[in-house]
Amino acid sequence: MKPIATDHEFARRTQCALTANSYPLSAARAASSPAEIILSKVPLPTHLDSAEIRSRVAREIRERALFSARMASMQYLKSLQRVLAAYADGQLNAADARLRLMGVLDSLGLSDGSNALTDPGSARRLNLILQTQKQMAAAVARIDSQSPAILEQWPAWRLTRFGSRREPRTDWLRRWQAAGEAVGWQGAHRRLLVALKSSPIWEALGRGAGGFRDTLGNPYPPFAYGSGMDWEDVSAEEAARLGLDPTSAHPQRASLAPDERDILEAMGRTGLSAKDFAL
Repeated sequence: MKPIATDHEFARRTQCALTANSYPLSAARAASSPAEIILSKVPLPTHLDSAEIRSRVAREIRERALFSARMASMQYLKSLQRVLAAYADGQLNAADARLRLMGVLDSLGLSDGSNALTDPGSARRLNLILQTQKQMAAAVARIDSQSPAILEQWPAWRLTRFGSRREPRTDWLRRWQAAGEAVGWQGAHRRLLVALKSSPIWEALGRGAGGFRDTLGNPYPPFAYGSGMDWEDVSAEEAARLGLDPTSAHPQRASLAPDERDILEAMGRTGLSAKDFAL
């Protein structure tokens, strides 16, 4: 395994891979399945940890690439991608997916046996990766399916608990208040976790408005690591009763194809400039 030695090399691979592999999402084309969305991502080895990836790489690029913190093996990332797609498609259950990944890691000598979250082969880390990637792909596929007819009938989302957790977060209302205040409550209810699908509150929630550090930076579920919260549709009639304007809803942007501006933003965070790349 050859690790990525420098931020410059990581940036170079990011720029080359993403400009060569565009995958725009739009309501105009047929909806993609979660498995197809996972397979469309570009595996990118990196020595960066989760916090560094979050702070130094633009969100649009994170959405478009398949990372694993401090994982510099392209061979493993390609295996991970195949397993994630099979898991998202229902061809593998979580236990079988985890066993396959453990086998790959063992064969490559990448598991240190500590079973800590920093160990690529730990059950906890693998479960988190499987769950998070499946949720994210499902959310993007759902956004991608929002036709004008669907938006007219179901213009809003409600954030509600779908998955049970041993220690569920109890601060979702505080997160909602912070996100709502950050965007002036545009298209969002102040007390209930309901907002138009086009409301900027979803992006603020994913960014961790209010100082929450466990968020993923995405404007769709899961909004935080290991979260069991997900969306359910809210009808136009209910949205109107809650004081939201159903006619102002419009398709969300969930692009998996960053443009030049997004790439330059990510490159700038590494301390590099546009002259370093053929953009």
